[in-house]
Amino acid sequence: MVVSLEKGLLKLTEREQLVILEVGLDDIDSASSFVGYMSETYGISKSSVWYLLNRLKEKEIMDFASKDELGKPLRLTQAGRKSYDALIKDGIELRARYENVSMAVSAKNESFGAYRF
Repeated sequence: MVVSLEKGLLKLTEREQLVILEVGLDDIDSASSFVGYMSETYGISKSSVWYLLNRLKEKEIMDFASKDELGKPLRLTQAGRKSYDALIKDGIELRARYENVSMAVSAKNESFGAYRF
């Protein structure tokens, strides 16, 4: 999806869109807690979520504490809020699609659980 901002057009991957939606919808204050939530909820690896957060921080869509900054919450920037507003109408479908994929992967892993060594 391409989101129009005052600076120009910003291309976002589906996963970046999902992260923006979740940050906008949820009240998880720290990036670390958010990474755990996304990994658990959608089955996305923690390293991938960190990568997405850092990309969105570079794009000035969101802000959160780095290792040197303490107490800075995970929040959308003004540009991030505009992206969120543009994404929200299709957000339910996107979130449902990722939840379904996560549930299918989880069920598959559980069905093979008896054969793990």
